[in-house]
Amino acid sequence: MKYLVYLLLLANLGYLGWNIHLNQKAGEAVRELPPLPGGVSPLVTLQELEKQQEHADEISGLDALTNAQPPGAGVAHTCQTLGPFLVEEELQAVARQLEQQGVAVRRRTAEVQKPNGFWVYLPAMEREQVLQAVNKLEENGDREYYVGKGNFLALGTFKEISRAEIRLEETRELGFDPVLEARYDTSTEYWLDIDTQMPAADILDAILQEHPALQLQGTACP
Repeated sequence: MKYLVYLLLLANLGYLGWNIHLNQKAGEAVRELPPLPGGVSPLVTLQELEKQQEHADEISGLDALTNAQPPGAGVAHTCQTLGPFLVEEELQAVARQLEQQGVAVRRRTAEVQKPNGFWVYLPAMEREQVLQAVNKLEENGDREYYVGKGNFLALGTFKEISRAEIRLEETRELGFDPVLEARYDTSTEYWLDIDTQMPAADILDAILQEHPALQLQGTACP
């Protein structure tokens, strides 16, 4: 009986040693496997695949929140300008009318040049040359001139270019070299810039009917 117990013990030890030997061989076989070819994904379990998909969904959700635009984003923001007002008092009255309706406006001034006829003149010259030119005009009975600042000699202003050209030829016949140019007056205009995103269509229509000289134009927002 004692020998039978020893025999079973030796059999168990032998079986344990054999299993350890097999496990070591299997580990070495795994370590010695060649690398996977390019483009080939390693095998994963179904549980690992589900975890990877959940992680990808979380990232996509975060990207969507990050890239989301607020309402109205991407819509062009345009403005309009109302004018021109020739006097500031009229601009202030219309501005108050719009502001009382909750419409925000921005007051703006602009310097503009408008044609105002033509003039003929002799460009700036030395003082002695000015006196000589004046004497020559006086000798020929021509008193349609005046000496301006900077020693130029104005020979007349005209509303029509045809009359200016006649004056040009007259002074050329006296031996001068005159210049004919258009004249401009500089004036100040007043404008109201309006944000078109505000509901102002009805009130603007009423203002345009009340002030037919005004215009409503599109403009870049400040």
